[in-house]
Amino acid sequence: MTANPWDDLRPLCRDEAAFKQLQQVLARHEANRRRGYLDEARQAQRTQTLEAQRQAAEAASQAKSRFLAMISHELRTPLNAVLGLSALLSRQVVGPLNAKQVEYLNYIHGSGEHLLAIISDILDLSKVEAGQEHLRLTEVSLPELCQSCLAMIQPRAAEKGLTLAYRGAIDADTCLADERRLRQMLLNLLSNAVKFTPQGRVTLAVQRRDTHMEFKVEDTGIGIAADQLEQIFQPFTQLDHELNRQYDGAGLGLPLTRQLAQLHGGHLRVESAVGQGSQFVLRLPIQGPGSSASTAAQTLSAPPLESGGQRLVVIDSDLDHHRALVAYVRACGWQVNGCRSWAEVQQQLAVNAPQLLIVGDREARNPALAAHLQQLKPPRVPQPIKVAILRPQDMAIASLAAADAYIDLPLTIPKLERVLSL
Repeated sequence: MTANPWDDLRPLCRDEAAFKQLQQVLARHEANRRRGYLDEARQAQRTQTLEAQRQAAEAASQAKSRFLAMISHELRTPLNAVLGLSALLSRQVVGPLNAKQVEYLNYIHGSGEHLLAIISDILDLSKVEAGQEHLRLTEVSLPELCQSCLAMIQPRAAEKGLTLAYRGAIDADTCLADERRLRQMLLNLLSNAVKFTPQGRVTLAVQRRDTHMEFKVEDTGIGIAADQLEQIFQPFTQLDHELNRQYDGAGLGLPLTRQLAQLHGGHLRVESAVGQGSQFVLRLPIQGPGSSASTAAQTLSAPPLESGGQRLVVIDSDLDHHRALVAYVRACGWQVNGCRSWAEVQQQLAVNAPQLLIVGDREARNPALAAHLQQLKPPRVPQPIKVAILRPQDMAIASLAAADAYIDLPLTIPKLERVLSL
């Protein structure tokens, strides 16, 4: 017969009935204790499972962001030739064109710019999600910025017969923000409003709300169903799922705009009803996100200097995708030499030192770049040589060697003209 584990307690009870009652109480406590242990074990297992899932999701998100950044950069490289050479041909640098050739070239250039905009949105979104986007905060003149954005949207609005309007409050004059990113956010909202408004008007209104500046984009367009108001902020989402969609786009503008608003310490919300138009409200803190205003980063391009001489050297391991650059610079009257190594650069210095050196985006990754650039300073050369670096999209300026200018790809003709003014 199995011994009763509670027999040691029998002498403490006044009778058998009290002993049985004590056994029942202790049995219940023991059962509760065991259930508690099991619940704790299950909870610990659930916590471990959730943590593993969280880590897997973070790893997948980081891998996605790295992939998007890498593939976007690789897609930008051939666009250098598409945009650069088509713009060069459109200027009839290599000879006259007939009307049909100009029409085709404009279509090529427009399609290239459209593709570039999509790639840029993918890259920007991946950088923000990966925490690699850093704001360059400055005091932004809001009336000037808003009028500039409306002017850029005007041609598309005019094609559809839409009216563009601007309402700016008297006290809505400046705020602390990344001007390039704020422009991008407003253009995204205005472009969407024009795209989804078949007739009527699009209005941009700016007013101050306590410590925030409020940008409101209203339209008289097709509107959005209530159950889809949050769906539009998901990347790569379009509400029109038909195979032949009436409205083009990759579904990146609104997700990117919301991410950039949050990066500024603000937010983006929408109010809409089907057939009654939409209202997007962007609110940003007037003094910028926290105290980062005092350490705002510098702009990417150095200020234009007086024009130098007429000799330029391009160094990169792959010179083929700089053909548009070389062709345009030569058309401007410069003597251009391409080098694939620093040994070739030294040979050029021995013959006739250039006034400007352009470092290609592949060479920009060279760990020894800073040391090589030191060789371009007096007393090693008679006169200082200006240096411009074509910045890879996945590299921060702080990680690059010191230069007179940093230029984002693709290298368009306006950017190239600024480089030549160094």
